[in-house]
Amino acid sequence: MVKVVVNGEEKLFNSQDFENFNALLRTVVTEGQVLKSLKINGKEIPVAYVEELKNAKLDEELLIEIETQDAVSFLKETLQDVLGYIQHVKELLPQVASSIITGNEAGWKAIKDLSEGLAAIENLRSSTNQITKLNESELALATDKNEISNILREMLEALDKRDVFEISDVVENKIPVVLDYYIEYFTKVLEAIAKVN
Repeated sequence: MVKVVVNGEEKLFNSQDFENFNALLRTVVTEGQVLKSLKINGKEIPVAYVEELKNAKLDEELLIEIETQDAVSFLKETLQDVLGYIQHVKELLPQVASSIITGNEAGWKAIKDLSEGLAAIENLRSSTNQITKLNESELALATDKNEISNILREMLEALDKRDVFEISDVVENKIPVVLDYYIEYFTKVLEAIAKVN
């Protein structure tokens, strides 16, 4: 038997009743809920790895501990964390720009981290849009998404040319506009969620 503990409530299942781990998850994680944490046989599994487990066959003797949370409160927590992260990144930009100009290797690592962070933030914005169904015109954002795209394109072109002065300028003077766009977007989404709830 597979013992599943969902938010402290224990349930027993026959492993043969499920084609794979994903089928079990669809049964125990109800609509409107998201997976917050997962343990399998006492081992913590990062939620980011759940996708890789979805096709896994279930063993007969498993203990699966799951914590779920409603999607809206999970989104609110996530957006508040991301807003803190964005603000922190914004404060570091002058230092990153300076490191690029001086040829410091830490500056190039920071550029790589910044690129990955911006990609993750954009993915979150896209997911938030899908969850909330709020579009940018409804949020009445001060900055146009096209302006953000142009800044990011300018950054890519500067990186392609390895022009340290242009990269530094974009990082210090234009990336803050991009980060401010995301700060405004996520803040307005949180405000809209608060009005509905």
